[in-house]
Amino acid sequence: MMKFTVIIFALLLSQNSFSQIEHLLKGKITDKDGKGLPHATIKAGEKGAISNVNGEFRISLTDGTHTISVSSVGFITQTHSLVIPDQKEFKVILQEDIQKLNEVVVSATKTSRSIENIPLPIEVISAEEIEKIGALRLDEVLLEQVGMQIVSDHGTGLQIQGLSSDYILFLIDGEPIIGRTAGTLDLTRLAVDNIERIEVIKGPASSLYGSEAMAGVVNIITKKPNEGLSASIRARYRTFGTSDLNATVGYASKKTSASIFFNRVGSNGYDLNEETLSQTIPKYSGYTVNPKFVFKFSDKVNLSINSRMYSENQENLAEVTIGEEEVIMDDLGKRSDWNLMPTLEIKLKENHHLQLRGYHTQYKTESELINKEDRSIYESSYFDQFFNRIELQYDWYINEKHITTFGLGHTNEKVNATNYADINEFRANYAFLQYQWIPTDRFNVILGGRFDSHNAYDSRFSPKLAAGYKLNNWINIQASFGGGYKSPDFRQLLLNFTNPVAGYTVLGSTIVQDRMEELTQQDQIETIYIDPKTIETIKAESSIAYNLGFDLFPGKKSKVAFNFFRNEISNLIETAPIARKTNGQNVFSYFNFDEVITQGVDIKGDFQLSPNLNLSAGYQFLDSKNIEDINEIKNGEVFKRDPATNRTLKVSLKDYGGLVNRSRHSGNAKLFYINNQYNFDIALRTIYRGKWGVGDSNGNGIIDSENEYADDYFLLNLAVNKVLFQKITLESGINNILNVKNSFVPTMPGRIWYAGINIKLSKNNN
Repeated sequence: MMKFTVIIFALLLSQNSFSQIEHLLKGKITDKDGKGLPHATIKAGEKGAISNVNGEFRISLTDGTHTISVSSVGFITQTHSLVIPDQKEFKVILQEDIQKLNEVVVSATKTSRSIENIPLPIEVISAEEIEKIGALRLDEVLLEQVGMQIVSDHGTGLQIQGLSSDYILFLIDGEPIIGRTAGTLDLTRLAVDNIERIEVIKGPASSLYGSEAMAGVVNIITKKPNEGLSASIRARYRTFGTSDLNATVGYASKKTSASIFFNRVGSNGYDLNEETLSQTIPKYSGYTVNPKFVFKFSDKVNLSINSRMYSENQENLAEVTIGEEEVIMDDLGKRSDWNLMPTLEIKLKENHHLQLRGYHTQYKTESELINKEDRSIYESSYFDQFFNRIELQYDWYINEKHITTFGLGHTNEKVNATNYADINEFRANYAFLQYQWIPTDRFNVILGGRFDSHNAYDSRFSPKLAAGYKLNNWINIQASFGGGYKSPDFRQLLLNFTNPVAGYTVLGSTIVQDRMEELTQQDQIETIYIDPKTIETIKAESSIAYNLGFDLFPGKKSKVAFNFFRNEISNLIETAPIARKTNGQNVFSYFNFDEVITQGVDIKGDFQLSPNLNLSAGYQFLDSKNIEDINEIKNGEVFKRDPATNRTLKVSLKDYGGLVNRSRHSGNAKLFYINNQYNFDIALRTIYRGKWGVGDSNGNGIIDSENEYADDYFLLNLAVNKVLFQKITLESGINNILNVKNSFVPTMPGRIWYAGINIKLSKNNN
């Protein structure tokens, strides 16, 4: 009887096992471009799987019909009914859900947070967009963004909300990029092929980042290698003999990752003014190397070392008047920078994270004017800047609703330059605290502040308060208030510069008295406008800013965003003449002026017209003004001469053109078409910049006449990419199709053609 029972039980068990036979289902999750989506979630009842770095997954299912749910952050969840074992392979193309912009950003809070939980005006530019438009350098990427103006002022710089490059902090992987010319960080120094994304915070971020973040922050996040071994090479060639070569090799495993990126860019330059000997953009070549290394000691301790090196050479010609003779010179220039960023991350407990970051960087320039005939050196100069910082950051994730971030840091900055008598040094200590409160899915708040103590100017506290509220499924409201500041730099405090060709002199505010005494004793001063003894050391500039934003979601495939902004800046630092020299040129120094205001609105719309066609468009209205100018106009103290009648007239407020180099109207539009069947994409973009003031021609100190403006312009750019064999992309395009030229924009030489090839290879260990 016992034997019979065992036999029956065994038969039943075998019958049951036979009915529960499982079959392996293989699949892949991609976006509309065919790019695999990592970390996508696949669920079938109680069973589930996660896609790997290529979007691939495997899941075992029993015979029968199963409902499969596929989801990924930022995409619309899909469900499918499958019959097993009839279906052995499964491919899903997920569509982006514009209402769920859960991109993870770090710049706004110094912690990894979903963008929907950050109530600040933020733009995120992806590597995909950078690649599709065929950009070579950072200025070409930012040119096509809403509310960002690329301006030519001692280099190719950026404006955000009407504030210039002086007030924008540029970061690479969270650390500052140094090396500015007259306050402008030249964006053509920065290659873009190794960029994972660019995070742009609009409005003051001094509550986390201190000085130079008064207008906002641009944080460049570089790429990390995919799991396994990967390599890529990309080459492009443009009009004017411009070539760009990129190469990347990387490896990543569970414990270690390492990569190195190389870029070489060069151009023959071009000349937009045939009346001058010098080229508008000189012949140059530049090299970038970016090695990265990460080692995971354990689940709780992680060390990363990131570094970057850049070197550039320029060649030009210059004509210098010596006595009564015009002498041709070789104008040679070099600039370089390097940085080293070690970071140690420690997970003390599940909710307690500690980061110790070091940062060391140097920026150097050298220039020479060499007589072309006898090779004698007419003039040489150099600028050498060092910046070191150490920072400790502690993050306490109390729970999903409460996050606290605290940090301490010390910076040391030195400059050794031709125009400074000695090596000069700045030292600063700082502390910041930020609290994030997310009580519900609809409401979130950020409260924070930073205290800075500096050896060259007064201590300063910068606050920040921001809140966001989701009114319903199609309206989000964001509001923020913040204080920003910008400390005087070495140039404004210590510069002692006389132009060897033009003969004018610029003096920093701390040395102006001693240097003016020397010039007077040397009989170089003809007239004194301002008594040097009355000139005080300039103070740090400060600002208060307000932002109010509305995100509207008319449907799952569209979004319209409005952001109203106002920046009130006090103690603006500007140059002004203080004396006239016997050679007819002026002596300039730096002063704090009264309040300046920039205000306006950014509008941006994103629309998915079809699964393969996306349209985005943006517009900015900007009102910029100096309050002192406004008051003088109201009081009837500003005049101009009517060229038709030669009569002197009072200037009215409607004549006032605002601050120099600001356009009242600007905008852009982008149309992206992706064809998955034939593996190609097209990007058609247009950029508009309205007229802007370039200088005072009638001597009344403001922009108020038509001949004081640069003309507005439209740019039209086209890029086409074709994928072959899933690993090779052929690139081609035309920038500035309409062949627009503007004498006030040296980076706009006319129509530019380009072509290139991009090869990506990888061997993954999944």
